[in-house]
Amino acid sequence: MPFTLLKSDEKKSSLEPWRILIVDDEIDIHTVTKMALKRFELEERGLEFLSAFNSSEAKKILEENDDIALIFLDVVMETDDAGLKVAKWLREEKKNVFTRIILRTGQPGQAPEEEVIMNYDINDYKQKTELDRTKLFTSVVTALRAYRDLMKIDQSMTYERAYRRGLQQVIESTTDLLEKKTLKHFFNGLLQQVVSLIHVDQEGALIKTVEGAGTICYANDYQIIAECGDISSKNSLDPKAIELLDKARRIKGSVYEDDHYVAYFPSKSDQENLLYLKGSQIKQLTDINIQLLNLFSNSIGIAFDNLLLNEEIIKTQEDLINRLGNAVESRSKEAGNHIKRMSEFCYILGRELNLSDSDCEILKQATPMHDVGKISTPDSILLKPGRLTDEEMVIMKQHAQIGFDILSGSERPILNAAAIIAQQHHEKYDGTGYPAGLKGDDIHIFARIVAVADVFDALIHKRCYKEPWALEDILKLLKEETNKHFDPQVVSALINRLDDIIEINNKLTKSDGL
Repeated sequence: MPFTLLKSDEKKSSLEPWRILIVDDEIDIHTVTKMALKRFELEERGLEFLSAFNSSEAKKILEENDDIALIFLDVVMETDDAGLKVAKWLREEKKNVFTRIILRTGQPGQAPEEEVIMNYDINDYKQKTELDRTKLFTSVVTALRAYRDLMKIDQSMTYERAYRRGLQQVIESTTDLLEKKTLKHFFNGLLQQVVSLIHVDQEGALIKTVEGAGTICYANDYQIIAECGDISSKNSLDPKAIELLDKARRIKGSVYEDDHYVAYFPSKSDQENLLYLKGSQIKQLTDINIQLLNLFSNSIGIAFDNLLLNEEIIKTQEDLINRLGNAVESRSKEAGNHIKRMSEFCYILGRELNLSDSDCEILKQATPMHDVGKISTPDSILLKPGRLTDEEMVIMKQHAQIGFDILSGSERPILNAAAIIAQQHHEKYDGTGYPAGLKGDDIHIFARIVAVADVFDALIHKRCYKEPWALEDILKLLKEETNKHFDPQVVSALINRLDDIIEINNKLTKSDGL
């Protein structure tokens, strides 16, 4: 027989009812229980009953509903211990410690009370003959209060953990806000703190308007800079969100409507930033929650101004580095997009070698400067199509130390890394490289990575002094030079990620029109 559903009162309440599951193979027990509790109400919440007539139906309902507060559970149904097995399954397999279980039996001899209480995690044991209306009422009140308190404790712990995670992200991110990924990490941590602060769990996003966005905005006029919940998977905003974001921007204030909340962050610049939250729990936000959100909105504007200004500085720094790198490469007539490919190759290799996110990003940004010292190399040597003489080679090799001299002395991590790479990327793993004859791990890992990426890109593309090599010939050379010119771990990393590197190479080469 399928389960039935019955609400305890026709009166509608703004609060969700307590959900009670009755599991018993006698239909009269279901009817009597519902009648006895028909007008029951606790904390302005009525009851909603679900019914199952055997253990299989009970398990199905419990699988599909994770908010059942109380189960009235018969012991003897299709077997003498069917109810006990359901209780054991719920606690041990489903790991549900919140739902209260009142075991009921009409045959106490089948399941002695002391034995059941000791061996099964139930909350009360009653004979069916004991449960008159008064005792039933008392048992339900006690069970629901216990369920309520357990859920509050669990929710507090959940939000405390979420708050701590968000705070940890913010603390970690503020140690170095010069990296784009760290900035993203900061915003995600900030958003996590907001949702945990007001004790809600729904989808949300921190948003900024894109340059040129008009008074009326559309989806592509907004950029999501941090997200949680379903927005993470959709990576988009629905029409209602756009409508409310637009309204918040017009009034330059917060908008609170049904299950949507938009907070507007005051800004001293033209950049507009907003917080968007969506979920059924929005309707249950208290006045204190709303005040906290409004206070957050008023206080966070200046932080957004500073952080997004910092992001603009980062982009400007990256652009300047790339432009200077391109200027050097164009002078030496290197293949187009050489430094872009180098940066991407090095980032991939850094990830494969388990460098930290920060180190991978620094490596990627610093790589374009690896040959900056060539600005001092005469054209007659730099552009010579044939083999260099010994004297010319001495002059060419000077670019490594010159690059270091140009870039060293800065307090910026990217420029420090660029100086090391410029100086060491022609060192060889066996100590026969230049300018210092460094060997093995004495060569910085950044330089060891750049050495492999530089040779790979140089060989796979045409240069003024050579035609491109076949891929199999390049791999053969890399393997032959392992432990000589190249760090074996870096060569292995390149081979492991060869498909990704070839994909990047093809994409950036195609954009050159080559």
